[in-house]
Amino acid sequence: MRIILCYPRDIAENYEAKRPVLGLGYIATALHNSNHLVKVLDMRLSSHTDEYFRHVVKEFKPDFVGFSLVALSLDHAYRLSKIVREESKAKIIAAGPEVTLLPQKFLNRPDVDFVVVGEGEYTFPLFLQAYQKGVDYSEIPGLGFKGTGFTKVNPPQVIADLDALPFPNWDLFPLEEYRSEISKIKFPIMTSRGCPYTCKFCDSVKVNAGYRVRTPRNVVDEIEAVYNKYHNRNFQILDDNFAIYKQRAIDICDELIARGLHKKITWVIGQGFSPSKGSYELFKKMKEAGCLVVYFGVESADDEVLRAIRKPHTVAQVRMAVKAAHDAGLLVKAPFISGLPKSTYEKEKRYITFFKEVGIDMPKMCQLVPFPGTDMYDWVKQNAR
Repeated sequence: MRIILCYPRDIAENYEAKRPVLGLGYIATALHNSNHLVKVLDMRLSSHTDEYFRHVVKEFKPDFVGFSLVALSLDHAYRLSKIVREESKAKIIAAGPEVTLLPQKFLNRPDVDFVVVGEGEYTFPLFLQAYQKGVDYSEIPGLGFKGTGFTKVNPPQVIADLDALPFPNWDLFPLEEYRSEISKIKFPIMTSRGCPYTCKFCDSVKVNAGYRVRTPRNVVDEIEAVYNKYHNRNFQILDDNFAIYKQRAIDICDELIARGLHKKITWVIGQGFSPSKGSYELFKKMKEAGCLVVYFGVESADDEVLRAIRKPHTVAQVRMAVKAAHDAGLLVKAPFISGLPKSTYEKEKRYITFFKEVGIDMPKMCQLVPFPGTDMYDWVKQNAR
């Protein structure tokens, strides 16, 4: 079958995409390996305008168009789904974090035919195989569909063995169009899925089926394969929380060093690292293995706020983690969120002093977005903020 997989633009993004979408890479690979013809459209790329999307839909003639959705990309996705309806008879599948949180919302829309909740690497191919053969698909895990006068959403497929997943096939993406600060692609890597913490604003605990990890050997096998194939030395680890198990993180570093990859590649923690898990020993090992930057999920420089949003660290732990990272030779990036529970204008003004005092190299100030389906969304509704 002919499948378009689309990642709509996020309204908060005003920059050129620097790396391909990791989740879409896994799904595209699963479908490609099941002998489907897959076309990936990352609408964050400057060349991928709405008119280009229309052109591809008309020329490619897809049987299905799958949209990977987050809360801030919905408006663009709805515009693109209208184009699909205008230019083809393709069925539309909605998937991604926003759909997993609120599947019924999307099934109720006339421009959505099916939804996939949770991890889709097994659900997508199973559904397309059943649909193509004209056999019953009503019990496929993770599938949501419409019947006559009813809708049904099956419980998600839980992938317990992440090592069993094939590595993303980046040949399915227009790699030459991705750019970073140093004009090289930052290949995304996932070493684990989920997070054991329950931070109030985060959707990970509800989107992911618990915390699961890949073995260090499997992780480094992928990094080595990507390096050998594409001769690219830049990688970005996008775990929700990289170092939940300290020894496993050290083992990944040791595996990189044992294969000599630490002399060939550089990598950054681009998304999640709890300051409560930081130590000089670990950061020194990460630096030795080629790491340049660690991204601490700090969120606030006030202990009362941190407790209110259920963060697992304290301000004192942030100070210690940043110092340990700097002592090991790593740069530190950290987000702070404005508008959190128990926060005040006076507290947030002091964040700037905290940035300088602690020495955070790349602070990032964000506005709270209460995503539907999260505890923070419920809190905002209850407190009329």
